[in-house]
Amino acid sequence: MGTRSEKGTGFGLKLCEELLVLLESQLIIESTQGKGTRVTIQFFYIKILIGNTMRNYTAIIIDDELENIQLLKVLLSKYCPDIEVVSVGTNVKEGVSEILEYEPDILFLDIKLDNDTSFEILNYLDHVESEIIFVSSYEEYAIKAIEHNAAGYVLKPIETSKLIEVVKKTTQKIVSKDEGISGDKESHLIAIPYVNTIEIINSDEIIYLEADGRYTIFHLISGKTKIASRNLGEYEKLLPKHSFFRIHHRHIVNLNMVKNINKAAGNYMELKNDISLPIAKRRQEKLHRFLKIK
Repeated sequence: MGTRSEKGTGFGLKLCEELLVLLESQLIIESTQGKGTRVTIQFFYIKILIGNTMRNYTAIIIDDELENIQLLKVLLSKYCPDIEVVSVGTNVKEGVSEILEYEPDILFLDIKLDNDTSFEILNYLDHVESEIIFVSSYEEYAIKAIEHNAAGYVLKPIETSKLIEVVKKTTQKIVSKDEGISGDKESHLIAIPYVNTIEIINSDEIIYLEADGRYTIFHLISGKTKIASRNLGEYEKLLPKHSFFRIHHRHIVNLNMVKNINKAAGNYMELKNDISLPIAKRRQEKLHRFLKIK
């Protein structure tokens, strides 16, 4: 403990206070005349873990500079320990390949990738279920990032406080999706447009939907199929989230039409029309949480 003759700037105390704010904790200072000062730090890290259901979130980093990838990995490991970086990429081709392979919860995307941009990755994929955080030196791309429904935008050089803020917001969004919470109005009537007509079907009539390039094939209870000129991702937004689940990047299934999940045969979903569809390895944990299996 210092004496009155030992004076400082108070700068160290200010830094401590700012750090504790980032950690959602608090600094308590109690002074008693003639006895001195007691400093107490209360950490609320346990509360944060519980709020995020104590799970890890998989992530992929796409950046054309390996030094930037390494820096972001270090920052995430230190300040966002619930983020698990499962893969990285340095160009559009690698980005597409890794996203299809791992189907992560979060994508950290640099915008400029040599002569390309990460928007080309998103345009190539018919639907990206991952939450997207852009990490870029270019502020002017922020509006375009919003058009791609980005969860966050972090400018380089990276400010740790901003990274923590954006990651926390993004993981909270993922938790809400896992719990089936959505602010969007869910439609039970699905429109399939043709050249001269628009056919309306009820979502209860659908067994599953299948992606076919930029088209979507509806497989119905009646045994008929309908082909729509919209991609699978667009229809995923319209389907009731409590009963439809994307088990693979090619298939969305009406869970009311499932007979069983065959784990012995490599995790296949057997439907009431006697069709079996594969469950992507990276979606199995999400499906279990959705069904409250674990």
